[in-house]
Parts: sequence; structure tokens; C-alpha cells
Amino acid sequence: MILLCLVIRGLPYLAPIYAKNIVQDGQAIEFSDRHGLPLGTLLTRDRDRTVAIPLNAVSPQFIQAILAAEDGQFYHHGALDLKAIGRAIVTSIQARRIVSGASTITMQLARMLESSPRNLWGKVREVWLSWRLAAGMSKDEILQAYVNRLPMGGNIYGIEAAARIYLGMPASELNLAQASLLAAIPNNPVYLNPYDGWEKLKRRQAYVLDRMVQDKHITRAEAEKANTEAITLQSRRQGIIAAPHFLFWAASQLPKQHPSQIRTTIDRPLQQFVEAQVQQIVRNLASHNVHHAAALVIDNHSGAVLAYVGSPDYFADAELGRNDGVQALRQPGSTLKPFLYQLALEQRLIRPNTVLADVPTHYAIPGARLYSPTDYSETFQGPVRVRVALANSLNVPAVRVLERVGVENFLQRLHQLGFEHLNQSPEYYGLGLTLGSGEVSLWELARAYATMARQGNLEFGIRNSEFGIWAEGDKEDNSKFKIQNSKLVRAPHTPQRQLLQRGTPPQRTDLPHRTDSPTPYSLSSLVTDNWSLITDILSDRHARAKSFGVDSVLNLPFPAAVKTGTSSNFRDTWTVGFTSDYTVATWVGNFDGEPMRQVSGVMGAAPLWNRIMLHLHEDREPAAFPAPSGLVLRPVCALSGLKPTPACPTVVQEYFYPEDLDDYDRYPDTFYQLVTSPTAKEPLYRLNLPREYDEWLATQGRSPGVTSGLKIVSPTNGALFLLYPSHGASDSQQKLEFKLAAKSDKPVEWWLNGQKLATQTSDAFFWELRPGN
Repeated sequence: MILLCLVIRGLPYLAPIYAKNIVQDGQAIEFSDRHGLPLGTLLTRDRDRTVAIPLNAVSPQFIQAILAAEDGQFYHHGALDLKAIGRAIVTSIQARRIVSGASTITMQLARMLESSPRNLWGKVREVWLSWRLAAGMSKDEILQAYVNRLPMGGNIYGIEAAARIYLGMPASELNLAQASLLAAIPNNPVYLNPYDGWEKLKRRQAYVLDRMVQDKHITRAEAEKANTEAITLQSRRQGIIAAPHFLFWAASQLPKQHPSQIRTTIDRPLQQFVEAQVQQIVRNLASHNVHHAAALVIDNHSGAVLAYVGSPDYFADAELGRNDGVQALRQPGSTLKPFLYQLALEQRLIRPNTVLADVPTHYAIPGARLYSPTDYSETFQGPVRVRVALANSLNVPAVRVLERVGVENFLQRLHQLGFEHLNQSPEYYGLGLTLGSGEVSLWELARAYATMARQGNLEFGIRNSEFGIWAEGDKEDNSKFKIQNSKLVRAPHTPQRQLLQRGTPPQRTDLPHRTDSPTPYSLSSLVTDNWSLITDILSDRHARAKSFGVDSVLNLPFPAAVKTGTSSNFRDTWTVGFTSDYTVATWVGNFDGEPMRQVSGVMGAAPLWNRIMLHLHEDREPAAFPAPSGLVLRPVCALSGLKPTPACPTVVQEYFYPEDLDDYDRYPDTFYQLVTSPTAKEPLYRLNLPREYDEWLATQGRSPGVTSGLKIVSPTNGALFLLYPSHGASDSQQKLEFKLAAKSDKPVEWWLNGQKLATQTSDAFFWELRPGN
């Protein structure tokens, strides 16, 4: 038995663990913005904050405190403390319960390196690993590895990280009071967290000081003075000034060998403005059960990320603040529709003047109920041109276009645009793909819209999430790392167009204009006119007037293309848009998926988008979008998209492909027919729609095709009005204007819900508001 014990005890020396085998890779990273302003310091590449330091860089008083608290005889026993084990067994038998443990610092380090179940087999593994550590490392090396891995509350590990985060100083400068306080935390990091359990932590500190007195490290007077000394904690923000979500995301993308100082493309003043706006929007919508929001700003010219806000407050743990709304996967609603229409135009499955039927439509899905898409308003518009269908985000026309394009083809295009998380089969998404049946991130949406802003150009920084890091001290090579679909590869130097850059780049005036840079990858380079056409539609405030009005929050005092989206049951609202200079993507919703209360994209995410866009362009207006090249404008009848005839009451301008001009002249409008009347002073017309609109026409009541020239301009169809509480004042002061497009020379009767309101000879009158429909 003695021989067997000697063999077992000698086995660890055949497989020792050396200090070099457990070296911690994580090192502190200092981030700054594009102007050199500090953003913050992360103590590791991941979300666990730690930094490894040598033992001689730790305050001697902390070493004494942690030894007194955890293992007073550390330097006088082996991997196991046999005396402590015997004492623990005796006291446990006497008390008939476990009174105290007998874990040494070496055993605790073993648990930190490899967690084991709390049973007999787990304890055996822990002892075995402790013996291997003792076989390959000195006492100082074991203690150094231990203090660098101590759990110090939350996701903070190691004495250096705790000293910096809680007290704002390095571990080498800790005095007795500070050292004993921090040495008290590892006993129960959750229970003794300084921010939430201060009183309990102070009681544990008193215990640590008492143990230090017993071990003769300090006197009783020194202990009492340290126990009463005031200690000021740092803010919970823990060394991060701005863009915490971006810093953690960027750090997670870095290679293991990275510089300690990294200069990013974030613009700190802009970042802090966007952070404040995200918080304000969430406060404004709190009554609608809105708790979270996110925003991303990209420079279209360089692909640089200028602002990145993942939640209203990263440090609000109770409000799920550490969730990153930029990278989180959510249903995108209607925000993918522009890419569908662009693909359909590219493949010539539709033309700019194509009319799509927005009428009740049903699709047979194998093994499922009929799929019957409807719009947000739960109404149908009848015949609509492509421009009107996309600008007003109508669902039925979009599904019709997807049916022509094919789900598989559309999914392939989305993959080209960088939507890598749409990784299910086409059958999984079905025709609902264009309405948001898949899940994407705000990051992917922003990149795709930045691609649209660049006319389909997927240059580095947009398509593959690439970013560069300037190699430290290597000004000749200036090589960079880049990310391609989340995989690191080595790449030759490219111009300064990256998400991250190391330090200050070499002073070379030719960098922004190099002629040897890679040829940008372009989607549909031969049909870029389709990208500019989609941009033209998304920036047309009159085209989207039916759903959003002419003067909605989507309309800016300069050219801007924009698209909103709302997922099912109001769980997510999106607004993504761009000018010639910037792309801004915003999301408003709840991280836990709880529905908001009747918050659509234009109400939730659009105000945030609007504020950011106005701020970006407050000093200089963006350039106008270029007109679609290769296309020509022609007048069309607004309803049919065909060459107008005298019967057509409304004429607008629309783009045509040159090859379609012959058909334009050959086939004029057929939707309207003139009606002759000897008594009519103005021309009358009759609507003559194809048969596919019969069912829809039957639901419209009086035929919308017959007119006497009168048109109601106020109130608009589907408008909502809020009747404010009177607070003692007469409600008669709250009136609604009923107005015609032009003054009539005959009396006009106004009717509301089957009741006659007034007979007027003027073009308007005011009606007292009252609750109702």
C-alpha cells in the first residue's frame, strides 16, 4: 500500500503543468476614436475583464490579505493541507454538518482552470490537477496565476482588473484598507459585490483584517484604522467613456496577437449624441411598452462605422442593457423589399411603370392553410405602380413580385448582400421572406443599404465586415488584418477605409487616391441604373404619401432615401435610410420579444433616424442623388403607368428603359374612358379595370371611377385625429377642416357615416370634433 501510494503521488511529476501552459492571453486594450479621443479600456478581448500582471506588481498588503483570508499556510504545505483536511473532518463530524472547507490556493487555482462537479469524483480530479500544478510550478508562480484569476464580482477577474474598475488604480498602489476590501470579495463574488453588497462586504473585510492580525501581518490598531478608512468606488461604467457595445464587439474580432492601443473609426461626439437620442426615444415611448433601441451610422464613402449603439444603457443589467441590438437577430419586417424590387427590375421581370394588383390574394401552401398577405392598414389599394407599391410598403404587390423572382433567387441575392444569417432553405421562408419571415441583424441591414447608397458597390468595409489594424512599428509594410465572413485572413495594404485602424497611419498623401487598390466587387455592375432607380423611389416623398403623408418624419429638408419595417405583432420596428454621405439604421423594440403597443416603424424607429440624419447634416447638406442613368422620363397615367390619354385625370412622370419606348407609344392608357354628358361642364370619365380587380371593386361601394371633378383633400383617407381633454374648456374649439381641392360653383353636400353634416357653396367648412370613427 505504501508503494502504491508513492507511485500515485509520483505520477503528477510525469505530467506536470508549467506556468507557460496556463499563460493568460487577455491583455488590456485602449481604444480611441478617429480623432484620438479616448473611448475606453477593455481588460480583455472578451466580456470577462481581466489582465495578467506579475506577482511583484501586486501590493504586498493584498498578498498578505488574500493569504490570510484564503490559505494562511500556503508557503508551508504542499498542494494539499493535510492539517486543514483533518481539522475539517473532525469539526464536521462533531457538528454533523460541513463547517469549513480545506481547499488550498493550489486547489482553488485547479478549480479555476478546470471546473469539476461537486462530488467525490470531482474532488479527485481537483486533487490530481493540484498535484500536477505543484509538480511544475513554484509557489510564487501558483500564487501569481491565482491572483490573476480571482473572481472579483460580475465578469471581473483578477486583482489588477478589480483595482482598476472598482478603485481606479493599479494593484501595485493598494493600501491596507483597499487591499483587505478587495481580498474579501472572492469568498462570495455575487453576494459581496461592492456595488450591491457594500455592508456585507465591509463585514467580510473586518474578518480579513482580523485574520491578518492573527497571522501577525498587521497590528490590531492598523486593522481598526483600515476598517474605518473611507473608500470611494468608481462609477459602474468601469473605464468605458462611449460605445461599449462596439468596443466589446470589435475586441472579440481581434486576432490573439494585437496591439494594446487601437484607434477606431468611431466619432465620439457623434457616438455620444446618438447614445443620448436612443435613450430619449425609449423614454418617449415607454408608455407604449418600448424598452430598447439600437442605431448604427456608416460613412458611405469609406465604409467606416461612425456610431454604434447597441442598447440605451450597456451598464443597466436589470434592463438587459448588455444585449447588442446591432448584432441581435430580429424579423426585419418590410426592410428587405427594396432589394427584391431591384432584383426584379434587374431581371426585367417588372418595369418601372409596371402596375401590380393590390387586391385580396391567396396562395396555397402545401400542408398549411392558405397564405393571404395583407397590408398594415388591412385595406387594399387596387392597381398600383411599382413606385407606389414600394414607397408605401404594400405587402400584396411585394409577394406578387417575389412569386415572379423566386424565393431561391431572392435568397441568393440577399446572401450576396451579406445577410449571412438567412441560412435556412427557401421552403423554410416561403413567400413571406420579403415581409420579414427570416431573421437579420441591424448590422446586416445597414451594410446592405450602404451598398445601395454606393450603387451596388460592395467594396471592402461593407460586404465582408472587414476592418484593418495598423501593424505596430511597421510603417513600410503597413499590412492589415481583415475580416471576411467572420474569418481572419492576411491581406495586403489597402487605403484607409476600415472599421478599426492601429494608431496613426503613415503620412502618405496618396493613400486616399491609390490606383493599385483592389477593383471593388460590384453587384449588377451592368445595371446600376436599377440601384439608382430604387434610391429614387425611396426618396420620393410624394410616392409614399398614401401611407406616410407628404410631411412625415421620414421627410428631410435634403435628399434622403428611407425604408421602414414593422415585424408581426409590433415586436420590432426598423428605419434604414441614407443620403449621399451617410447610412443610418435604427431599431426600436424589446430584447425579450415582448410586443409594443401599436408602434409602427414610422412611430418607433423613424423619429430616431430623423434626429440622427438632421444632426449629421446640420453643417452641410448632402449632394442630390444622381438621376437613374440609361433611363428616360415620360409622362404616364398615374393609375395605369401607360401613356396618358385625354380621359386620364392624373398624369405623373416615370422612368422607362429605352427598349420599352416603342411599347409606350404603341399602347396608351386603357384604364380610363371618357363619358360624354351634354350638361357636364367638366370631362367625366369611367374606370375600366381588368377583371382581376372585380372583387376589389365590389368592396369599394360606389364606383371610384366616376367623378364630377370634385376631390376631398382634407381629411385624408385613413387619417387619425386626437381629441384632447377639454379641462373645462369647450370642445367646440377643437375643429376639423373639411376641404375640397377646388371651389365648386354649386352647393356641395358633406356626409359622414350616413349623416348629412352641411351644405356648402364654399370649398371648406369646419366641423366640431367628437369621439368616434
